[in-house]
Amino acid sequence: MIAGMREVLSVATVLALLPAAFGETALGAIKQLPKGQAARIARIEARDGTPNPDRWYILTQDPAADTGVREFVVSDGKIVASRTLSQFAESLTEKDMLGAAPLTIDSDQAAKLARDYAEANATVVMSMNYELKKEGTEPAWTISCLDDKGNKIGAVVVLAATGSVLSHDGFALEPQVDATPRPTPRAQPPGLEGEPTPEVVAQLTPATGRPAAVATTQHRHRPQQASPAGTQQPTKSGVGKALDSVGRTLHKLLPF
Repeated sequence: MIAGMREVLSVATVLALLPAAFGETALGAIKQLPKGQAARIARIEARDGTPNPDRWYILTQDPAADTGVREFVVSDGKIVASRTLSQFAESLTEKDMLGAAPLTIDSDQAAKLARDYAEANATVVMSMNYELKKEGTEPAWTISCLDDKGNKIGAVVVLAATGSVLSHDGFALEPQVDATPRPTPRAQPPGLEGEPTPEVVAQLTPATGRPAAVATTQHRHRPQQASPAGTQQPTKSGVGKALDSVGRTLHKLLPF
């Protein structure tokens, strides 16, 4: 019984340590900011993520600071530093703020996309640097991929609102996209309007013991033309009469 309790405690301990081991995403770190500061975010930075970093550096535009810079350092779900100096920006203005554009692409999603590009180019990524700031008028992630020595292999720039890739420097090949073929609607074959296709005939015609070619043959019912005087209409064979019967039955069954 004691051994069983120890096993339960060990599992609980491991589960409790999982969030710390894997770190938190950028949007998770933003939730730790003081009220009102999230609306003033200008940049988000992180280094050496594997994939998530130990610390997120969130820079906001602070009108009370001489340089306009306020840096919050978030680690393990809490703010561990708040200062008006940053290694990532000397000054910030309101134009640098990300604004109201939605940040629907979190850092882990952007990192996965970068890994996909690295795998497509047969490259091993050991860690990543993160940077979120405006590219033109829209916020975009720049994910820099590093090797085991900390050297930059390549970088992927992706819009934070849509996930669209703006560039993939260092990665010439793009990852393959799932191109599962979808059935396309089949066009109505040429013929009289409302005429059943061979597939429809095959589904509606009961088993008659005749060859499949007979069972799926389209039948066009046309009015008989008058024969010239003195000319006798040819007598239809048994097969011809049977086809006429099938055609008349289908004409009654089909809704068009």
